[in-house]
Amino acid sequence: MVRGLTLALAAALSLAATAHAAIPEPVNTAGGPVIGMPAWGHGVRVFKGIPFAAPPIGPLRWRPPQPAAPWSGVLAATKFSPACMQQARPKGVAPWATGENGISEDCLYLNVWTPAKSAGDRLPVMVWIYGGGGREGSGAEALYAPDNLAKRGVVVVSFNYRVNLFGWMAHPALSAESPDHASGDYGALDQVAALRWVKANIAAFGGDPDKVTIFGESGGSRSVNWLMASPMARGLFRGAIAQSHTVFDRMETLKEAEARGAAFAAAAGAPSLEALRAMPAEALMAAYLKMPNPGMNAAIVDGAFLPADIRTIFEKGRQNDVALITGGTADEPGGRTHPGGPPKTAADYVAWLKDAYGPVAERLLAVYPAASDAQAQASYHALLRDANFAGHRTWARLQTKTGKAPVWLYLFSHAPPAYGPDGRATRQAGAPHGSDVAYAFDNLRYADLQWDAADGLMARITADYWVNFAKTGDPNGPGLSAWPKYDARSEQMLDLDLPPRARPVMNPGALDALDQVLRGRGR
Repeated sequence: MVRGLTLALAAALSLAATAHAAIPEPVNTAGGPVIGMPAWGHGVRVFKGIPFAAPPIGPLRWRPPQPAAPWSGVLAATKFSPACMQQARPKGVAPWATGENGISEDCLYLNVWTPAKSAGDRLPVMVWIYGGGGREGSGAEALYAPDNLAKRGVVVVSFNYRVNLFGWMAHPALSAESPDHASGDYGALDQVAALRWVKANIAAFGGDPDKVTIFGESGGSRSVNWLMASPMARGLFRGAIAQSHTVFDRMETLKEAEARGAAFAAAAGAPSLEALRAMPAEALMAAYLKMPNPGMNAAIVDGAFLPADIRTIFEKGRQNDVALITGGTADEPGGRTHPGGPPKTAADYVAWLKDAYGPVAERLLAVYPAASDAQAQASYHALLRDANFAGHRTWARLQTKTGKAPVWLYLFSHAPPAYGPDGRATRQAGAPHGSDVAYAFDNLRYADLQWDAADGLMARITADYWVNFAKTGDPNGPGLSAWPKYDARSEQMLDLDLPPRARPVMNPGALDALDQVLRGRGR
């Protein structure tokens, strides 16, 4: 996918960039010089589709990312790369996985937005990790346009990583060929490779390689969780922001994941690893989608990327000890859900709660009661919210117990606009999963919704907290409500609504019980 550019055209574009007081181009990277283009954010240049690893195709399928081949001439970094191999989604269904730029196994590319005027600016860097449940997604979606973040004085990077079976399949034969005797964490290794590229190259774009903050939502938040735990990511970032997902319950072992991969190979009709690598990507994807519970969408305890499960790593103080912002939205569908949707009666709710939570059900029922059908439905909603939030609170507690770097905990509760079933503009009943992303990017232009002045203010506030954290290691700053550090005794968090306010963590006793559930499902 590497694109060449004549030196004459490169010189012309470089002069145009210089005329707008942008960073001089071409920008020299380890792979060769690149030229970018104006972003929609005034004063921001964007460099799209820079390879950070070799295409993971043919014999490189299900191998750790290999170095990208240097290119000759100047790379025209003016077009996003395809998303990594995944199921095509209808337009409008998943804003994190629209497939607008195509889908391909040849997908390990990254994008850089920079407001720098020179390589010597040494601006803080924010590296975005997309969500999609480890099955889909792309770093180039309109939802993630970071121009308004970059305009605040940070360099922003997004990248692709392998997903679904291409990113997470373990197999006995793959482990046997690995020097680490490990397999299955290829998507996570792609993330490490992208961060290593940032460490080695971002100074040329005016960024500071020693001031890197990783941030992600949903599956990207989960990625932040395991990158903070992995020894392979040590020294690659100094701060982390995790929005709406954690991994403090049971993690799949290498042996279990290998068995799952072997079952997939049999279902796909591939008698050997060579046969699997020879199959068209589309055929593998079709076989994956036919499996009732395919898994292969998250990091496993492989012994290399993750030497132990994430809870154990944090309990023993072996995590990457960096400053952290972690939290979720107020209306998350977390934890164990009722199979038929929200229970309609109190009796149905109580029966489900006892079945789903067993030994701690009575403790939970005391906090999430069911004296009436209406109360049961409200309790169910609150329990799902807290089941997701429990992981973030556990993360904050463990980091403050075994680490030295500070933590800030939040709950995003601002309800965004939406369109109702009749097509009329309305307002969400709450803040559902993913509703914080557009605000964190200060990117309300990504969708044609009825945003109002309150939404604009909420976006400016949220993005200011995030950028302040990237710049200083502390989200607080002038004009913002005070956000106290998390402390296990006072248990303060920030309620991100208008106006933002610090308040105690809700239902701490229930969160203890929910953490007990996570712990029980662990190691």
